[in-house]
Amino acid sequence: MFLLNNIHNKNYKKCYPTESDVIFDISEKQLGNVKNAAWKELREGSIVCVVTSTRKVSTFCKVTAIKGLGDNDPDCGETFLLFGVVIAKLMPESNMGLLLSKFSVKHQYLTNSKFSIGSNVVELGSALDTLQVKTRRGLKSISELKEIA
Repeated sequence: MFLLNNIHNKNYKKCYPTESDVIFDISEKQLGNVKNAAWKELREGSIVCVVTSTRKVSTFCKVTAIKGLGDNDPDCGETFLLFGVVIAKLMPESNMGLLLSKFSVKHQYLTNSKFSIGSNVVELGSALDTLQVKTRRGLKSISELKEIA
C-alpha cells in the first residue's frame, strides 16, 4: 500500500482535462530524488491513498494505469500520470499522523508521521493491512483489498 503526497491540492482534472481518472502525477525530476524510489514499485492493482492538504487519510484507490506523457519540460523532464478508481473509504476519515501512530508505522520518509521534504511516494508494505475501510461490499481490511486487486 502506498501513500501519495498531494499536500498542495493539485487539481488533476484541471491539469489534464483530456485524461480520465488521473489520481496523481510526478515529474522525472521528482523521480530523480531517492525519496521517491517507491514509484518503481507501483503497478496496476496497487492500493494507494492520496493525501491532500488536510493531511487526512480517507480515500483508497486501485491503480489502473501508469502513463508517461512524453513531454520534456526543460526544468522537470517527462511527466508521469497515475490513473485509478476509488475502491474504499475510511469512515470517518483520519488525520494521517494519528493513523500512522496508531498503527506504529515507521518510515524513513515519514518524519513525525509527516511526509519529509521532497517525498511524494511512500510504500508502507503491510503496515496498514489490518485497517478496516468501507467498500461497496461492506467493511474490508487493506489486506483483503490487496487480494482483490
